[in-house]
Amino acid sequence: MQLTFDRSVFALIALAAAGLFGSTFSADYDVPSFGGDVSTVFTPRIFIALIFLLSVFLLITSKAAGAPREHLSRREVTKLLGVAAVSLAVAFALPAAGFVATASPGMFLFCLFFGYRRLPVLVLNSLIGPFAVWYLFSRLLELPLPETHWISF
Repeated sequence: MQLTFDRSVFALIALAAAGLFGSTFSADYDVPSFGGDVSTVFTPRIFIALIFLLSVFLLITSKAAGAPREHLSRREVTKLLGVAAVSLAVAFALPAAGFVATASPGMFLFCLFFGYRRLPVLVLNSLIGPFAVWYLFSRLLELPLPETHWISF
């Protein structure tokens, strides 16, 4: 199977979904539910499983699409591996460092990998965006995201 951009993306999404699905069974996600017998990660597990199955299906059928294949250049492979490395680093650091402390540098690096170069705007968005998401989920919707004692609001 030739390494093409679409196959690389589908494989990366499948690996990320498998990792996310597996991580939902850890003690970090064992939080009290809203009075029911169903875990708070029941619905996210369904969506993550669907993402995994769809990406595997697209990975398998990508050759059958008939579209001309564009092979990855060395620069694109480097970018793809960089995004994968940042994704793994954020995923592994999340339980220990908390959502805001991992999402901020992760967002910054993702934007750099994808070519965004307006640094003042990028720094501001990388600081405000993850904090706003954390505040929305943890405080307003009362759906806890990982926190640590050294960076807790």
